[in-house]
Amino acid sequence: MMVVGGIDAGGTATKCLLLDGAGNTLFAHQGQPANYQGGPDEAAKAIKATLSAAMAGAGIDRVELLGIGLAGAGRKHELERMKACLGTLEGVNRYALTDDGEIAVLGAHRGQPGVVLIAGTGSIAYGLRQDGTMIRNGGWGAILGDEGSGYWIGLKAVQAVIRAEEGRGQQTVLSTAVCRGLGIDSLTALPALVYNSSLGRKEIAALVPTVVQTAADGDLVAAAIIDAAVHELALLVEMVQKLMDFPRAKVAVSGGLFANPLFMAAFTERLAEASGSTPVKPSHPPVVGAVIYGARQSGWPLPFLELKQ
Repeated sequence: MMVVGGIDAGGTATKCLLLDGAGNTLFAHQGQPANYQGGPDEAAKAIKATLSAAMAGAGIDRVELLGIGLAGAGRKHELERMKACLGTLEGVNRYALTDDGEIAVLGAHRGQPGVVLIAGTGSIAYGLRQDGTMIRNGGWGAILGDEGSGYWIGLKAVQAVIRAEEGRGQQTVLSTAVCRGLGIDSLTALPALVYNSSLGRKEIAALVPTVVQTAADGDLVAAAIIDAAVHELALLVEMVQKLMDFPRAKVAVSGGLFANPLFMAAFTERLAEASGSTPVKPSHPPVVGAVIYGARQSGWPLPFLELKQ
């Protein structure tokens, strides 16, 4: 039996999907996180362990071809080093390695050209050109970029509250809401939380629903933060479309921000104004994009449009 597979190795988890030649799912498994920036050796261990568990679950000992998308490995030398760490994968005849952005686009648009905007704690946009080359915009991390992301929104809210408290900014309902969201009685407790590292990016990003709802309730400060966020995210998409020379390329969105219907509505309106595009949900998750990538790199005619979930 022909078996093909895909691995989406990310900072939250490593996912493996095994399919037969007709696109039927044999087994899906989720293992430990794998991110190149956290160490290629550790990432290789997580990938191998996840693959081994999936193969055992499917009751197979051989995978014909495997596509792998790895978070944090977008540069050529990073991919080459990662391949050296992976070496020969036991039970795999052929595998191909790329970054997690490429498999996200391939899965979202069933292997066709298009754009994917990912906005959760961070933010980044990827585009796949007609010739198969990739474009990316954003994704510089919390210190250098990630504009419009969940962390960016939460941080802007905290900063706005501090400015309001000290009389340097407009008064806002966020002052009470942010303290409540962070579990503190007053802002005086904030420095200890932040600088003792008990309050990280995820906790700051968790303020997004509060900021969105406060904006919807008419708070001008919160509304300005959300307006700036959707502007930044729409700009990421617009720039990728421009670099692709494909201004009406389809746009798929994923990430925690878009699970909020109020935020999704605001972004949809702004994107329509910016580029005339309408965001859609990805056709398939990145792990299916990894299957498509592996098949293409191996020259195998995968009927990806007929893949069964």
